[in-house]
Formats: sequence, C-alpha cells, structure tokens
Amino acid sequence: MSAAARPAALIEAVLFASPHPVPLPTLLSATGLAEGESRRALEDLKGRYSPEASGIVLREAAGGYQLATNPLCAEAVERLREEARPAPLSGAAHEVLACVLYLGPTTRAAVSTVRGVNSDAAVRGLLERGLLAEKGRDLESPGAPALLDVTDDFLIAAGAKNRDDFPSLETLVDETELARVRERLASATPEANAGVRANDPGADL
Repeated sequence: MSAAARPAALIEAVLFASPHPVPLPTLLSATGLAEGESRRALEDLKGRYSPEASGIVLREAAGGYQLATNPLCAEAVERLREEARPAPLSGAAHEVLACVLYLGPTTRAAVSTVRGVNSDAAVRGLLERGLLAEKGRDLESPGAPALLDVTDDFLIAAGAKNRDDFPSLETLVDETELARVRERLASATPEANAGVRANDPGADL
C-alpha cells in the first residue's frame, strides 16, 4: 500500500488542478483534511512558493487560494506565450468598475445616473472582459433590469481577497459628494435617465 500524501501535497495538487481560486471549505472537502491541518499546510506552501524563491506563488484572491506565476516573471511568461498585454482600461471603464464595486450589485441605469453619462459601451466591454457579470435582477424596478456586480476575475486582477480589501468609500469621497451620489441614485429611473447624454466619449476599452 502506498504511503498517504502529505497535507501540503494534497492541497498543492488541488490548487494546481483548479483554474480558479479555491475557497478553504472546498479545500477541506476535496482533501479530507481538518481546518487546522489545512491552514498549517497552506503556511508551508506559502513559504515554499514565496516570491523571492519561486516562479510560482501561492496567493489569496477572490475568497480562495490559488497557485499563480510570480509577477516578477511576467515578461518571460508573456514572451513564451507570445501574447501582448491586454489594452489598458479606459477612464470610463475604471469609473464604471468603481461604481459597481462600491454601489453594487446595481443596474446599468444607476451607473449611468451616477456618472451622468450613458455607460452601456463601457459596461459591455467590461462584461466581455469578464470583469463584470450580471448577477440577478432588480425586481423592484420596471422591466426587472439586470444587476451588475464585479467578478472573481476582477478581484484576482486587483489582487484582492474580497471587497473588504478596498478602501472604504468614505475615505475616498467627501460627504458632500456622497450625498450628491445618493441623490442621483434615488432618481435612477428610466425617466430620470432619459436626460443622460447618449454617448460616453471615454468609453473605449
């Protein structure tokens, strides 16, 4: 009978096999390990896969754990894949992401109202990139419009475990501006958005 794999090896295998961050409960279920044993194994792997010593790193992102290439090795990986870096996001895209991150899940109409400009093009580009997703519907609004929210891919790209890793809105915007945003959101109805400009000049992604 072959010897049982060490806890760190079990977790390493599960993370290697998953293309997405694996939450701790899923790790426990897949490996059959106790929580304390798993956490000790994860600490072992963090040491083994440190950015200073390895081309692979263990990171926490989107509520789970993931094996990823070391950012210090990004140029070599890109040369191997012969892939160019994706085009940077536009200012409009960053604004839409900020609206959804801090106010979401929310609708396209609410995003456009807060920004004061039609945001459909920017939203569409972010959906195509997988940084936003439609998650449910606003059943209290006419037509039950889709609710937008940031995705795990967005959290991974931002290096964030969850929303709590971002600064609070109160530290970024003064109370006067927050009050203005709340007033705009309160009027985020189809009628209110009829006066929003049709085009967003900064929407190209």
